[in-house]
Amino acid sequence: MKIFEKQWALTLLLLPFFKLPIFEFISGLRFLDSMFDIAKIAALAVIVFLYIKQSRIRRVILCVVLYQMTLFISTVINNGNYWKLAVSCGTIIGFCMITELAVRQNSRLYFKTVLDIYIPLTVLNLIAVIKFFPNGLVRDDFYGNAYYILGHRNSFAAIFMPIMIYGFIDSFLQNKMINKKTALLTASITVTTLITWSATGVAGLTMFLLFVFLVYGKKSAMLFDSLNLSVIYAAAFLCIIVFRLQSAFSFIIEDLLHKSISFTGRTDIWDIAVMLIKRSPIIGYGVYEGHGLIFIRGQYYYAHNAVLEVLLQGGAVSLVFYVLIFAVSAVSLYKYRRLRVSQMLSFGIFTVMVMMLMEAYSNIWIFVLPVIACCVSEIAEQSEKVEEERAEDIPLSKRYIHYRLNRR
Repeated sequence: MKIFEKQWALTLLLLPFFKLPIFEFISGLRFLDSMFDIAKIAALAVIVFLYIKQSRIRRVILCVVLYQMTLFISTVINNGNYWKLAVSCGTIIGFCMITELAVRQNSRLYFKTVLDIYIPLTVLNLIAVIKFFPNGLVRDDFYGNAYYILGHRNSFAAIFMPIMIYGFIDSFLQNKMINKKTALLTASITVTTLITWSATGVAGLTMFLLFVFLVYGKKSAMLFDSLNLSVIYAAAFLCIIVFRLQSAFSFIIEDLLHKSISFTGRTDIWDIAVMLIKRSPIIGYGVYEGHGLIFIRGQYYYAHNAVLEVLLQGGAVSLVFYVLIFAVSAVSLYKYRRLRVSQMLSFGIFTVMVMMLMEAYSNIWIFVLPVIACCVSEIAEQSEKVEEERAEDIPLSKRYIHYRLNRR
């Protein structure tokens, strides 16, 4: 499709999905919030048309659609705000659809476009953090949390980690370990994370960067395939959330991360979440408005764990499709585990999942990573085509040497 050959056209379709959280908290900017919603509806109409036109729905997209539908049905049954949820569901489905279409047809343009939008935002967000930390640009009326351009500090990791993965995929497509744009992105994200210091964000960032600079591209990266990482994640979930064995790692939690072994009261929240889940295990309570369903210490909280939050909102029915989203992507990543881009995505998704042991992220980035994971073969193929095009400009006598150097 010609629309995926022009950056300006792709930008128009993608930009409405990147509405800044700060718009909701500054009254003078709420008109921008409404304008983004209108633009998003128009973009969704075009995206759905383009997707239907291809006459094939991928399994991962089907799982995303079914998951969002179960949340919507549960919300309707529980008399929740289904209109607001419909906007959220449409946003996630639409962004996943346009991502799949763009990545399969022109992955280099897709990642370049997203980074061209988000790198300036991360830099501006860093400037705002440096200038206004810890009070923020504005505070919400309920908890008094400080908000910056890209939201609250605890929500940064849910944006930063996927965007960093985008950056390193963009570098991969240019056959580089890290290009200038990704270096700038990584630096701004690292400084922002260290200043605002969310333990979850710091832990995730450290894990990912250690993998990138010490393991990625080496033979040892093969050990971190999607199957092995899935087993590690399942073991971590059982040990921390179910059996509560975190006391064995108190030297890391208390001494390095400066957190209590209750993870700042999360264990109490998990206990209440499990109690509520047992009362409505099949369809949950729907997606609730406001500030969470769990009432403790005089305030409402979310479950602070992705799996528990899915069970609270949509019950076992939603959890089935939620797991399938990541299972389908894990199968694709394992099939192409020898590809460097597959290794990057496998560990990137694993890092996000580990962070979601302590947080319940549900933005567009969490669902789009599995979609990209199902397109690894196309990304690798397009990377090879780029190298072949570059090689055509090299004299024939030196082309073999160029080929060997780039396949080491």
